[in-house]
Amino acid sequence: MSLTVALINLKPGTGKTTSAVWLAHAFYELGRPVLLVDADPAASALEWSDLADGFPFRIIGMPSKELHRRVPEVAKPGEIVVIDAPQMEDHKGIARSVLRLADELVIPVAPHGIEINRMAPVADEIDDIQPVRATPARVSVLLNRINRSSTTHVETREDLTEDGWHVLTATVPFVNRYSQSFGLPVKARATEFEALAEELLKRGEG
Repeated sequence: MSLTVALINLKPGTGKTTSAVWLAHAFYELGRPVLLVDADPAASALEWSDLADGFPFRIIGMPSKELHRRVPEVAKPGEIVVIDAPQMEDHKGIARSVLRLADELVIPVAPHGIEINRMAPVADEIDDIQPVRATPARVSVLLNRINRSSTTHVETREDLTEDGWHVLTATVPFVNRYSQSFGLPVKARATEFEALAEELLKRGEG
């Protein structure tokens, strides 16, 4: 494995699966070998792959509390591993295993008060896991489902930064290309997810 990125959050419906699938395609279209791990018992990423007649990279299901041990056994040298993690509140054991493995923990967050308020328990879980890791994970926030005609996401970025979060430069707008893409083939070239993939690669190198 060259890099392991996990999309995490407390609740379902925050754009984890959509972000994971599009990000995996973006890495692939940048010429990187990819393994997408569906760690959610709901198996939405696997279902998406089936409906889209397969993804052009490897995808496996692994909703396991031993994921942090098993993924390194199946990942190939040089692969970028993208993990679609389950929501923490319902699948804490699996989610904590993901937190133990991933180099980069990405939290998709819409610029709404209710989602921002849910970040405190996510931070608590991350802080609890960091001491048992060989090296601390990098943690970042992905502003997701933003309305670019509004300044709300700008204010949210400022607030989260003041609270000590690293907010990624790449953002994902609320558009049909993403919100209605489940089950369809994905082309990530020249999209916001290509920018996200490039940013995460630079963070990994730095």
